[in-house]
Amino acid sequence: MHEGRRKRYIIAAGIAVPIILFMLYSTAQSAPYKNSMTWNFDSYRQNATIYDKFVSTEKSSQQEKGIWILKSDKTAPSLPNVLATLPSNATETGYHILIAPDGTYSNFEASVKFKIISGKEEQQAGLIVRFQGVNRYFVLRADAMNDRFSLCRAQIEGLVCTQDRDANITKGQWHTITADVALQGIAGYLDGTRLLQRNDQNYLNGGQIGLWTKGDSNVYFDDLKVSY
Repeated sequence: MHEGRRKRYIIAAGIAVPIILFMLYSTAQSAPYKNSMTWNFDSYRQNATIYDKFVSTEKSSQQEKGIWILKSDKTAPSLPNVLATLPSNATETGYHILIAPDGTYSNFEASVKFKIISGKEEQQAGLIVRFQGVNRYFVLRADAMNDRFSLCRAQIEGLVCTQDRDANITKGQWHTITADVALQGIAGYLDGTRLLQRNDQNYLNGGQIGLWTKGDSNVYFDDLKVSY
């Protein structure tokens, strides 16, 4: 009798948790944020680096940093500039990270537009949230080579992807990654469609946002935005 009751509790909990998460995310989306900030990269001089305010880092301290540079692109969502990542010969492996300035965020919505240009080994772009260190962050990752959209968690052992979805990610075309982040978890959107949602309470107490690429991925970014 007790065993049957316990099974009913487990089933009820399994049904209730997704419903509660959905309600929490719906509430967060319907509640307007009071503040917002957008980086469209148009106030920077073309071909200039962006390290005066943003911070570039890599997975390994021995790894040379990737090159983040301002370029002109006639297809940019906000003209004229985009932020391009151009890996050097020494950065064809590993993760290349650029962290935005001005604050940490706990409950917020972040988004970025991206276009994957090329990459022989990798064609990946990502939006970082809850960044607390090179081994402590989440990234919503778009992989054009494998048509995959993933939620991944960085840790000392490496990057662990906790959710994956097949998605149409076309090289040479602009896409948008959006993250809804709250204490209860993270929801990930690709081009306005929610594909990922996970109750993951690692790296709480707020964190920074940023941009992410892997290996020899050549990616353009535009309109990095956070509402909080």
